[in-house]
Amino acid sequence: MSREGWRGLRALVRLASARPVVTVVLSVVLAFAALTYTFSHLGFVTSGRDLLPQDRSYVQRDEEISDDFPRLDQLVVAVESDDVGRSKAYAHRLAAELRREPGTFRHVTYRIDPKKFRGRELLYLSPADLRDIRDEAVDHQAFLASFAARPTLDSLIDGIRTEIVTAFVRSAFDLGLDGVEKKVDLGAAREVLDEISTRLDRPAPYRSPWGSLFSLDHDGEDAGYFLSDDKHLLFVLVEATREKASFTNYRDAIAPLRATMARVGAEFPDVKAGLTGAPVLGNDEMEAAFRDSKRATALAFALTLGVLAVAFRRFGMPLLVLATLAVSICWSLGIVTLVVGHLSIFSIMFISIVVGLGTDYGIYLLFRNYEERRLGRSPREALETTAMRAGPGMLSGALTAAGTFYVLMLTDFPGIRELGFIAGTSIILAWLSMMTLLPALVLVTGRGHVERRHETGPQSVRLVARVTRHPRVVVGLAAVAGALSLVALRGVRFDYNLLHLQARGTESVDWEERILRSAGRSSFVALSTAGSLSELRERVAAFEALDSVSDVESVLSLIPTDQETKAKILAEIAPIVAPVAVAPRDGVDLPRLLAAVRALRQRLDLAADEAPSGHDRDDVVALRDETAALARKLDQVAAAAAPELAPLQDQLRADFARTLGHLKRNLHPTPIRLADVPGEMRRKFVGQSGRFLLQIQPKVDIWDRDGAERFVRELRTVDPEVAGTPVITFEAIRYMERAYKEGTLYAFLLVGLLTAVIVRRTRESVLAMVSLVLGTLWTVGLMFVFGLPFNLGNVFGFPLILGAGAEFGLNVVLRYGEARLHGGPRLPRSTFFAVLVNGLTTVAGFGSLMIAAHRGIFGLGLLLTLGMIATLAASLIVLPVLLRWTEPRTTAVVLVIEPPPPKRAAA
Repeated sequence: MSREGWRGLRALVRLASARPVVTVVLSVVLAFAALTYTFSHLGFVTSGRDLLPQDRSYVQRDEEISDDFPRLDQLVVAVESDDVGRSKAYAHRLAAELRREPGTFRHVTYRIDPKKFRGRELLYLSPADLRDIRDEAVDHQAFLASFAARPTLDSLIDGIRTEIVTAFVRSAFDLGLDGVEKKVDLGAAREVLDEISTRLDRPAPYRSPWGSLFSLDHDGEDAGYFLSDDKHLLFVLVEATREKASFTNYRDAIAPLRATMARVGAEFPDVKAGLTGAPVLGNDEMEAAFRDSKRATALAFALTLGVLAVAFRRFGMPLLVLATLAVSICWSLGIVTLVVGHLSIFSIMFISIVVGLGTDYGIYLLFRNYEERRLGRSPREALETTAMRAGPGMLSGALTAAGTFYVLMLTDFPGIRELGFIAGTSIILAWLSMMTLLPALVLVTGRGHVERRHETGPQSVRLVARVTRHPRVVVGLAAVAGALSLVALRGVRFDYNLLHLQARGTESVDWEERILRSAGRSSFVALSTAGSLSELRERVAAFEALDSVSDVESVLSLIPTDQETKAKILAEIAPIVAPVAVAPRDGVDLPRLLAAVRALRQRLDLAADEAPSGHDRDDVVALRDETAALARKLDQVAAAAAPELAPLQDQLRADFARTLGHLKRNLHPTPIRLADVPGEMRRKFVGQSGRFLLQIQPKVDIWDRDGAERFVRELRTVDPEVAGTPVITFEAIRYMERAYKEGTLYAFLLVGLLTAVIVRRTRESVLAMVSLVLGTLWTVGLMFVFGLPFNLGNVFGFPLILGAGAEFGLNVVLRYGEARLHGGPRLPRSTFFAVLVNGLTTVAGFGSLMIAAHRGIFGLGLLLTLGMIATLAASLIVLPVLLRWTEPRTTAVVLVIEPPPPKRAAA
């Protein structure tokens, strides 16, 4: 730096020190004003979409869809139980509780009532299924008529025998006959016999032999519920009121919802339930980050105070440094609120970063001021001399650290650009406060007083003197460590999974992963729209044809296709089923039942003799033996069995009548139109503009980079402007990946340029960069040792490592150059310990991030801590050795003890 720059720094300190009380009061007033403005105007951004370039088509499309379909952001309650009935009871109870608070929970849905489609259920079957039903009705017309005319147990057994006798064709109501290969499936027949036998012994629950062949939903009582395929999970969808002024948009709904779930859960101890969904995941992440930020900031201040107290052997000076830093942070918050207006998940940790770096400049100032005071200078003169001699190093460190953040503003990712501006500005303000407020505080409090030792000059450091005697060993070890780190780079993987950044044990993350494993579904779906039902059908078909898509949800899920074709098939069934009428109840005729069972046994005897050896014959033999056992039991109980079997016969008749009536009601259905879709589904899938929404479920793991890329690429072949969280997340990852690569490159180039400009000597500039590269390489090696992967939470640590590490090296090199001009040891104790203490306070500030439950923040803290340790070691051990080892041999080393100033300057 030129002499004009030195004088400028000296003038700045002189101005702040001229009226120190005024400086202090003005600084504090500005801090309070900034805080007041921050509390009333600072917001928080939780949406990843808001952190992307707003001119991108998929961002604009996503925003348009969000505005057109306001019910997209639903909170998902996943209910898990081995008993579906308990899950349904929990859902019913929870919904009843939530509906008591309509101001918070606008809509609660866990089921579509199938009664709304009464008489039209069969339209949801495929034409092929309906043709099978028609064929079965034709094949078993005689059975339908005979059993309807006399719906008794003996008639049912005779029907089974008749179906077997007539060439082993399918049974009309899942009586155990498989129509594909025209073989008899005896499972259901065995169940009928077993149920008759059981009823002879004791009362037992009724099991329908008719199956659910003609039901709308083959799940029977589970029809309409939002269940996973294995029925272990039931989903309750909650639409909550969105509070845009809240810390997160749904914070005011998520907390009471969880409280209600806890109360209801106490009534269902055998049921597990968890809350997830995109809004909940975002809320939990931001809550964790905000909570971790407050804890990390408090810990950073405490650790920094401890390090400074040990370094200065008193608390006075450390408290002044931290008070100055706190004031600068208040200034920063005011400017951030004024210029940016909000914080995001990227920038919320900037205070811990500033605590890690901002104290550096105060430490340099105090250590050098201490050295100047020991030489006998007056308080003001010592501060001005410090500003002139140590100020260039402080300024260069601030410019380097801030510059490595400012260069992030050159990237095209707004979230990272905001982080660059916020952190860079905060570092500059921290430096400014240390050059103005801190000198004023030193003068006001009298903390600059030290014992004068006129005979004492700059002292050397024994450690540095020893290692510089063995340059080849030090350089060799450093090179080996660097080479090993390069090899280790291959073993440091990149984890793109954003769920792995969330805090372990976070409810929303655990349930999101559980849903993915159990149901193969995700809360994060891609979105597309269509302008008409015909276009909607085309897009649904196109998306469903993609290999990476598991399911497409739309209003068409409730508007069947080919309704005219299906209606014609059903009309063909009508002449067969319509004349069938179920006769009134009749008593149990035990002699006829016994005769029917014996006849069935005889038929099975013949079938066993005719069947070839194998599994099928074994089934026939087993059923024959069971039939024979039932015949013997009927012989034994005689007439006393009639009362025991009467309820079963009545249940079979009533069940048959219901099934037949259900079929008859569906023979002449009216078409299902858009107006027939339930209101809750229409509000979800039909926008305010009248457009139709498609929600596209991924079949691949979208949290994996390859899976997400494949999913988005294939979707764009159907709709180039497809939107939704998977698309936004994928594009955000791409921008972040590109931004950190560009940011690291820009930071390295900037550090190199600033080093060259500030040092203005080629050899020293190159050596400073060599030590920085070594420290960065060692950081990668330490990542391998600690098992720390690269991820989207810590990759932006490298520009910061370059900036902070360059600051260490720059101060070493600048003091080395000062020693060459003025004499004395190349790395005096004051500079060595200033750099060391700065490194330790930076480690303390960054290390405080490691208490975070948020794994992304923890990983960033660990990376920065390792980086600071590595670059600090390179700057204090390797760099002095390189400077001394490569020093021109013609240059004599002259040790000069700087004389004290004239007595008139001492005070």
